[in-house]
Amino acid sequence: MGDNRNPRKIPSNRRPQRRRRKNDVPPTVIAIYVVMALLILAICAIVFVVTLKNTNDSNASSDGSSSLVISVDSSSGDSSVSVPDSTESSSSEQPDTSSNESTTSSTESSSSSTEGSGDSLPVNSTIYSKEFFQNDLFIGDSIFTGLSGYKYLDAANVAAKIGYTPSGAMSKAFDAKGVSAVEYAKTRQPKRIFIMLGSNTMAAGTNYDIIVSQYKDLVKKLREECPKSLICVISIPPVTADSSSAEAGNIKNENIDMVNIKLKTMASELEEEYFDLNTLLSDNNGYFREDYAEQDGLHFLGTTYKVMLSALQKEMSGAN
Repeated sequence: MGDNRNPRKIPSNRRPQRRRRKNDVPPTVIAIYVVMALLILAICAIVFVVTLKNTNDSNASSDGSSSLVISVDSSSGDSSVSVPDSTESSSSEQPDTSSNESTTSSTESSSSSTEGSGDSLPVNSTIYSKEFFQNDLFIGDSIFTGLSGYKYLDAANVAAKIGYTPSGAMSKAFDAKGVSAVEYAKTRQPKRIFIMLGSNTMAAGTNYDIIVSQYKDLVKKLREECPKSLICVISIPPVTADSSSAEAGNIKNENIDMVNIKLKTMASELEEEYFDLNTLLSDNNGYFREDYAEQDGLHFLGTTYKVMLSALQKEMSGAN
């Protein structure tokens, strides 16, 4: 008879085999996976926040480039429109620190055509010597603040302020020291004084004859305080065809041209120099060249300052 206690004929010296359980994942591996997942989530969050911030900043800059701040000059009764400083607004060109060198040897091309101009535009020189202007003074509004803001000239050579007007240059401080541009010129006694003002008073709707009259008073005051300085009146620059700042301030190129004619006549009557920057920066239709203009259609790109300084150096090299 068979042994009923071992019906499967399993050898008495072996135990039945149990099904093996899958190995459990070690806690260390789980911890590594968790840490990696958290890192990935953190990186995604950072990328999202940075992208959102850049988008908001870009939108804010675009909105600010077309805004105008209207201020009232209580001392003269004039209103002035101040457009954002080109050194603060969004720009496709960053300040050029290479202009700290004694000579700017830039070979930037400005030959691209302005839309609708029809023909190609001339390539203007951007080469100038910073030392040539080391004893000079530039008086102006927000456009001229870019001269020192981009470091094309030293701060000591610039007396400019956002919203500055011809009357303001005689009575209002342009810096934290509390001195006006005329007072600073009197102290410095520069070799040459370059003046470019008028856009703000034009935007305020001031009568053009009043603008020229205020300009004339400023030039006479500078001549009185700086008898040995060469004084040069620079024409008011043009605006682009689609300038948001010009439209908000009701600044039109035909009106700018009218004032520039009066300024040229005024400079001749006072026996002072006059420099036609407007024509240099205009396209074939009389608008501010797109390759020279900031996004607001009124302020200068960095290249434009070099073009202006190069042309001024050439002009003044032959002036007495």
